[in-house]
Amino acid sequence: MKKVLKVSIVLLMCLSLFFTMGFEKKSELVLTNVETTVIKSEHILRYDFRIKNTGSQRIFGTFDYPGHHSYGLEVTVRPYDKLASLMEIQQNTVFRKMQFRGGSSEGILEPGKEASFHAEFQIKENVDVGKVKSTSLEGVLLILDGPKVIAEIPLADSLNKK
Repeated sequence: MKKVLKVSIVLLMCLSLFFTMGFEKKSELVLTNVETTVIKSEHILRYDFRIKNTGSQRIFGTFDYPGHHSYGLEVTVRPYDKLASLMEIQQNTVFRKMQFRGGSSEGILEPGKEASFHAEFQIKENVDVGKVKSTSLEGVLLILDGPKVIAEIPLADSLNKK
């Protein structure tokens, strides 16, 4: 019985360490503004984000890989159910991803400063774009360094706290 308890405690500690490892920058990144635009003619939902680094160190992409185009930091939105039902969802992945249409970022977040990011996603055909606009904040902003999530910020919650 004692052995099972010890193993359980060790597993619990390992799991808690695993879940906190990827989010060391979360508290330093604040979503200061988000604007959404629906481009009706192309069925695109566009997000424009302003993110502030409240920490004392520069945050930038450190992901290294054998290719030639390091993209720095990337943003995306993981949709909740209501928004996901209106958007094209990427297939053949274990992650819930809206079909990406393009985006850009400054790639670096200087201490005490804001940076701009944007991302665009494909809306399903024959969907009421008014519903897309009204549910566009029903998701989580993910800030990524390569495959590593460095922050998760719920869109609606973060803006309501202001």
